[in-house]
Amino acid sequence: SSGINAEYGEGKTKCHVMPGFSCTPIRSDDDVNRWLRFYEMSAPLIHTSVFVSRDPGLDLRLEHSHCFSEHGDGGHYHFDTTPDTVRYEGYFSLAEKIVRIDAPEVTHQIGRD
Repeated sequence: SSGINAEYGEGKTKCHVMPGFSCTPIRSDDDVNRWLRFYEMSAPLIHTSVFVSRDPGLDLRLEHSHCFSEHGDGGHYHFDTTPDTVRYEGYFSLAEKIVRIDAPEVTHQIGRD
């Protein structure tokens, strides 16, 4: 497992922002994508991400990234939309152990891209 703080210095990314809680049940990836609000966001962005090579049975996502900026953009990072001009500078830190706090009693695979 590793964590990273990175600056997305040039280019654009696709991110989502969660609106208020859904009034209807979310039962599929399509439901998730209709509920979320997707935007193209511009650099510079500061990313905080977590990567794990495998889930040791703790119901973890293998990758999860959020970003923010001083110009008002931010959200959950999905991917670059300008791959030819993107520039990252990142600092990785390896974890010695993983601790899961408040694991869900019931889980699902919805929204796990």
